[in-house]
Amino acid sequence: MITHSIDKRLTHEVRAALSLHDKRGQSKHAAKQAARAQAQRERTSYTQITGLYATSSYTTYAKQAMTALRWIAERYGCKRLNECRQYLPAYYAEMQVRGLSAWTIRTRVYALCSVYGADYTALFGVEHLPARHRADIKRGRQISAADARHHTPEQEAVRTIARACGARRGGILGLTVEDLLARDGHLYVHLREKGGKEREAIVLPDYEAAVQEIFTAYARNPKAAATGGKQRLFSRSALPKDMPLHYLRALYAQDLYRYYEAQGAATGQLYHCRADRKGQSYDKGVLMAVSLNMGHSRCDVVVSHYLR
Repeated sequence: MITHSIDKRLTHEVRAALSLHDKRGQSKHAAKQAARAQAQRERTSYTQITGLYATSSYTTYAKQAMTALRWIAERYGCKRLNECRQYLPAYYAEMQVRGLSAWTIRTRVYALCSVYGADYTALFGVEHLPARHRADIKRGRQISAADARHHTPEQEAVRTIARACGARRGGILGLTVEDLLARDGHLYVHLREKGGKEREAIVLPDYEAAVQEIFTAYARNPKAAATGGKQRLFSRSALPKDMPLHYLRALYAQDLYRYYEAQGAATGQLYHCRADRKGQSYDKGVLMAVSLNMGHSRCDVVVSHYLR
């Protein structure tokens, strides 16, 4: 075990390094739009937007970097951030030996890249990071035994909202009574989500009555906090960490695909799946409609993570 003073020093140095990339409070979506507009005006290539725009990203990077640095400090007696750098390849090899998932390895590697301000080739001596495969994703993809513990009325209402409009955790927590909109004969839920992005997700027709009832019932929820002078619908206790929101988003995406297909949104242009789903195909027009409601701009993300 490393001493408290060394742990405290490394933590301070990690936070100081990450502060150089700290853009919390700014909109990543707006930054991307501005960069694209500038590239078009100057007729140059688009510059990839980097930085930590969400508190969750900042916290995750700090935690993952410290996990690696504590391992290095314990085994090699390092006391400072710069002393740990030479042992990063050894830590990378350790992650592989332990059989950590491609997602964990990549997150930890990118966290350390942000801390040291260098790419992974220079830090870890590798040309490529482990590939992530859809079939390997387990967390949040199914109803687990743990989920059976959380069935208060407020939690059931959250499930209904997630099922009805495909909302993420942050989007649900930020909902106020003013975020239910009626337009063109449909109901929409206005969501403020990660990276400062906002979207209006259509409510599946079968859930419209239930969603209206929930917004009315929770308009003055005494357990929920107020933000910016507006009362939120739900308290944080309504969204336990193991609630399978990804699973509910997937069900929403599948139902929404069938809905738009029935509404004549198909264009006849097909998206062909690859790898373990070779032979399957989806209509690109329907996919794009679903993608926009899910908060994505690429069809392949929806196909890979939700339509299965």
